[in-house]
Amino acid sequence: MEEPLQDPGQNIFIASEHLARLKADGDFADVPPQERTPAPYQELTARYNGGPYWAGDDAQAYGRGFNNDLDNARNALR
Repeated sequence: MEEPLQDPGQNIFIASEHLARLKADGDFADVPPQERTPAPYQELTARYNGGPYWAGDDAQAYGRGFNNDLDNARNALR
């Protein structure tokens, strides 16, 4: 079961599917990216990192940190 996580290609696929599910569960699922505020990104990041504890302080701090570096993340994905 751990072997797919060691393969970068499968790991990216698993992570992207997980993010897609988290996004679909959020209130912002149908909001086009250009119309989103930073709040949905913070929530999505906190949910991804914190799992069931996403509302906790550590996961929220991680989400805020991501929002602080959102421009860097966008540039990295280009």
